[in-house]
Amino acid sequence: MRRLCRLLLVWGVVGAAGAGGVGAAEPGRGPVGLTEADRTWVRSNPTVRVGFDPDFKPFSFRGADGTLQGIDADFLAWLGEATGLRFEPATAATWTEVYAAGVRRETDVLVSTADVPERRGAFLFTQPYLKFPVTIIARDDGPFALTHSDLRTMRVAAPRDYAATLAFARTYPGVATVDCTTIEEALGLVSRGEADAAVTNLTNASFVIKTAGLTNLKIAGVLPEHFELRLAVRADRPELHALLDRAVAMIPPERMATILDRWVKVDYAAVIRWDVVRRWAIVSALFVATVVALVVWRNRCLEEELAKRRVLQQELEATNGRLNQVNGELTQRHEEISELMRVAAHDLRGPLTAITLRTELLRSRLPAAADADAIDGAAQQMKQLVDDLLDVHALEQGKRVLHDTPTDFAAAVRAAAEGMAPQATRKRIAVDTGGVEPMPPVRADPGALRQVIDNLLSNALKFSPSGARVSLATAEWNAFARLEVRDGGPGVPAAERERIFTKYGRGTAQPTGGEKSTGLGLAIVRDLVAAMNGRVWCENGAGGGAVFVVVLPKAEATAGTTGAAANAAG
Repeated sequence: MRRLCRLLLVWGVVGAAGAGGVGAAEPGRGPVGLTEADRTWVRSNPTVRVGFDPDFKPFSFRGADGTLQGIDADFLAWLGEATGLRFEPATAATWTEVYAAGVRRETDVLVSTADVPERRGAFLFTQPYLKFPVTIIARDDGPFALTHSDLRTMRVAAPRDYAATLAFARTYPGVATVDCTTIEEALGLVSRGEADAAVTNLTNASFVIKTAGLTNLKIAGVLPEHFELRLAVRADRPELHALLDRAVAMIPPERMATILDRWVKVDYAAVIRWDVVRRWAIVSALFVATVVALVVWRNRCLEEELAKRRVLQQELEATNGRLNQVNGELTQRHEEISELMRVAAHDLRGPLTAITLRTELLRSRLPAAADADAIDGAAQQMKQLVDDLLDVHALEQGKRVLHDTPTDFAAAVRAAAEGMAPQATRKRIAVDTGGVEPMPPVRADPGALRQVIDNLLSNALKFSPSGARVSLATAEWNAFARLEVRDGGPGVPAAERERIFTKYGRGTAQPTGGEKSTGLGLAIVRDLVAAMNGRVWCENGAGGGAVFVVVLPKAEATAGTTGAAANAAG
């Protein structure tokens, strides 16, 4: 990380500054090349008052004696050598106060300042002498990396009146900010969890993190913007601005590299906070003593806990043995019940089929026999219940094997409509198949497909009133064939559309002709459609009634395509 930071710093340099104090030299000394007019102006205005941020490390900060320290001090020393000007640094308690003094023209120049629209009325800005990436600082227990879009949901610590804060608020409006005074305070808020992130330039972040001992922070990301350091000259000093702007352009790169190398290394070697060292030594000793005491206490607790667990383990083993015995008995009972249901259901099919056939025979001989219709309806309901129970049992036990073959979807829909014609006629319901269009075959089990369509059509007839219309429509849908069964009933509330596809699940709507609903038909539909790599769902039609939609893969679709499209269909 240290080597990366230094490489980024060297890469970001666009100007240079010198090391040393802020004294003056003879006008014209150095590489700037002053004109005679420049020398005359310098002789008449030898002293330049400079405002600096008291806590913008490592660029500018107050030393132990109150003087200007940091990159800007070395930079001003070089400018003094090059131009003959004498720079007198001045500061205040906060950058806000320093900037206000500059606006009042109590100082002539502000160092380490960015050119932002809010400042252009009061100052003239030189070209940049340093350029750094703008980084996102976060705790090391947070996400591995952050981008500018992540900041929109975070609390960002932002020092008031800093150029980075002004630019950030303008570029990323609406981001929640936590107000503070300095970058060090902002990073402290992030370290303590009172803010989620802070934004500053790479050099400032690296220096403050190291010197302040904020070991739980990291550089989590880099913003598209760059932080450019300039000199801000009061607007009524155009001669001073022109002179300094020309001087900034001529700072030798090797001189700037020397300055950066000196101050970048400060956080590793030059800054030793002995008060912090002593504090951490005491804390470490207390921590070690506490850990030893906790280990001794924990070992005793573990011995007691281990004894309790041995007893508990014995009890659990005994209980587990009893549970295995009960589970075996329940499994045997379940198998007996399943076999009983299978035998009962199969034995009921024969008499029901006989009743149905004899009812048809009775109706053919006595067309006016109303009881024949009632007998037939009851027999059909009982037969449907038996069939549903057998289907559910087979599906649950995995005993029903489906064959994946190309099947004519439209023909299966029309055949189902013809098979349901007697039931529709008895309720005086029109079944409209005008929307059933020819299409490529689907991959499905023919018997299972017919059962799906029969169940959906039977459901539509059951919940449609006499005189209503039930319509069926098919269409190609990407890699799928789509069937819509639209009834004339009251529709299905959104809260019930999932429940009606569960076993024994019923909605609030009631059959319109006194039919019985077992709550198994739609559950069988969903299981069969899923087994054929399709999907089924319910929605309400725009003109009323419920619409049940089935999508099945076309025969030419690949397995990968059908799987992805089936998931998207829901």
